[in-house]
Amino acid sequence: MPFYTFKCVDCDASREVMTNLSSAGDLELVCMACGGSMTKAPVMKLTIIGPATAAHRAANDSKAEQALKPCGHNYQCRCGIRMTKANPFKQEIKAAQGFVDED
Repeated sequence: MPFYTFKCVDCDASREVMTNLSSAGDLELVCMACGGSMTKAPVMKLTIIGPATAAHRAANDSKAEQALKPCGHNYQCRCGIRMTKANPFKQEIKAAQGFVDED
């Protein structure tokens, strides 16, 4: 369910109410600040999806990829993770990479 903003007619106080569209217009709220009546505020945000939006998203994605952590790697870097136990697959990984320890 979406949130709708209701504004007081007398003191301009606002509050958000979670309700469906059909009952949002029928609600009669009382302002908690002054006791006046509250009406549903008009929706002020409109999102248009089109080629310009796709280009804007692509530009933001490229900026996010360029952002580096202090270690010089990207956000997927695991440099700061320290293993507390020995890796149980260490020998299998070395064997898969072609490295074999001679005992």
